[in-house]
Amino acid sequence: MLGQEQLNQQVEIQPSSTRGKISRREMDVLLQVKDGLRNPEIAERLGLSTKTIENHVRSILQKLGAKNRTEAVVIALRNSIIEI
Repeated sequence: MLGQEQLNQQVEIQPSSTRGKISRREMDVLLQVKDGLRNPEIAERLGLSTKTIENHVRSILQKLGAKNRTEAVVIALRNSIIEI
């Protein structure tokens, strides 16, 4: 298990201007990711295809500079892009 200091070193926080780069639909997807949903579950909830959700998740990771979904949520929370 990582300590808070180690986690802080591993997660590079992006500037707050990142928020403006995330589209409304990407925000919808990010909120579902935060809740622990998998792509097929998100697709069903939002009425989109799984492939579309995969594309949105890929875009979110790129825009936030995250390596995975968990890191994307951490970055978004720390930058007040989303709330718990």
